[in-house]
Amino acid sequence: MVKKSKKPKKFKGFGGRKVISSLLNFKKDILTLPNLLTATRIFFVPFVLVLIWYDTPLSRLWSVIIYSVASITDFFDGYFARKHGTVSTTGKMLDPLADKFIVNLTLVLLASTGELSVLPVLIILSREFYIFGIRSMAVEHGLVIAAGQGGKIKTAFQMFALPFFMFNEKSVYWLTGINWDPRMIGYVMIWISIFFSLTSAYTYSKEVKNKVFGK
Repeated sequence: MVKKSKKPKKFKGFGGRKVISSLLNFKKDILTLPNLLTATRIFFVPFVLVLIWYDTPLSRLWSVIIYSVASITDFFDGYFARKHGTVSTTGKMLDPLADKFIVNLTLVLLASTGELSVLPVLIILSREFYIFGIRSMAVEHGLVIAAGQGGKIKTAFQMFALPFFMFNEKSVYWLTGINWDPRMIGYVMIWISIFFSLTSAYTYSKEVKNKVFGK
């Protein structure tokens, strides 16, 4: 008796339609004006770092200019997202990531050059590692929590503070002929940002705890 060969089972595209649909949705999600502005902020980071590291008055001036342009995108990406109703999950995750790239990497570089005290940098980075752990736990439970008001305020103070360290005393004298150390203003803003860093970390932790474990 000749056995009939079994026809191989047909797999309906291995979920191909779902994959393609997901890719198209991701492309549509990422290619919005707010998210492109956020990506631009990340793109500028290496240029800012290289110009600081090169450490000439002119390169420091350009580092501040490029940094300022990148920082301005932080306002406009949120503005356009709210105005046009294009607030997305990608944007909620990408926006704080872009802020951390430009702020934290600049902080570390300035600390390594001795232009910024190590202590505030350690506090700021410790807080970021802690929040990263809390956010990872939230994601495991299917939660995407956007940055709160306190977190946005601390980021704003850090962004405003950094140019006062980037454009150092030598650069100020080169441009204006005045002997003045701009770091005094920078330190005031940095410590204000640390206050909001710690208070916002507490608020964020409490919010995640309530949503994951209940009140």
